[in-house]
Amino acid sequence: MNRWKLTYELRIFFSEPVSCHSYSLRCFPGIRKTQDIRSCICRITPCSGPQGRDRDSFGNSVLYGRIEEGCREFRVRVEAKTAVREGPEPEPSAWQKLGMYRYQTPYTRPGETIREFYARHQNHLPEVFTPWERADVWMEALADQFVYQSGSTDAGTTAEQAFAQGCGVCQDYAQILLSLLREEGITARYTAGAVPGEGETHAWVEVWQGGYWRGFDPTNNRRTDASYLVFAVGRDAWDCGLNRGVFRGNAAQEKQVYVKMEEMEHGQDDCGGIPSGDGEAEDPEKPADRRKREGEEADQYRDGSPR
Repeated sequence: MNRWKLTYELRIFFSEPVSCHSYSLRCFPGIRKTQDIRSCICRITPCSGPQGRDRDSFGNSVLYGRIEEGCREFRVRVEAKTAVREGPEPEPSAWQKLGMYRYQTPYTRPGETIREFYARHQNHLPEVFTPWERADVWMEALADQFVYQSGSTDAGTTAEQAFAQGCGVCQDYAQILLSLLREEGITARYTAGAVPGEGETHAWVEVWQGGYWRGFDPTNNRRTDASYLVFAVGRDAWDCGLNRGVFRGNAAQEKQVYVKMEEMEHGQDDCGGIPSGDGEAEDPEKPADRRKREGEEADQYRDGSPR
């Protein structure tokens, strides 16, 4: 079992004061069979306004809230201590729920470039290979064809667009691998989280087989281990938005994200805790209410490309 200390900090600077700022956050470790949360504190500034917690359709914990008054800076700081066990993650859900991870999405749907690549390599895969073995082969093939280049794509880049240009970041590696696996009919999902070191968040893929999820990191061409900390899972990068928001105003935005994950010595981890924030409300605003009102201007933000 590996013990980790995580620091995640998001800062968004607005050129002009914004108001009616609604946000949803998934930027903290999720509770899993192989991942224990010893302590986790989420501090939000400004801390006024309604706030609450919920789970999304994929089982991810979501912290959401609303800041009514005008502000020029939004800040989130997460401090967590976790313990991660080696091995695949058990899937307690019924098969019907897993079906959503077998179909392409607008972000993973293959175009001409991915289809040609798939057809060229598909015949070299023995039929007796298991889903995990096939994922290893596709990950190796992708490593030979695709290169990492920071800043070459953005949050809205699809798997086909990234693969056609031949370079991208971890989000693109993950969505391309998902595209290839789903063409095979393999159940696989996008995973967002953190790895040891300093920088930004990371993304990889989990493949289902025989009641368990196994992680595959195509960016580094390796299977995941107890050094990978999971925040959220979904069908693609859009489902795993670690920070999203909508506000009223015409302000320009500058966003800064800092992530640090370091190993702890035994005895340093605290007793249990859950993600929390200052000023929590009993009746937070529901996501359906976070919409642009008639005659009012609104803008929104979401994650940038992870590393």
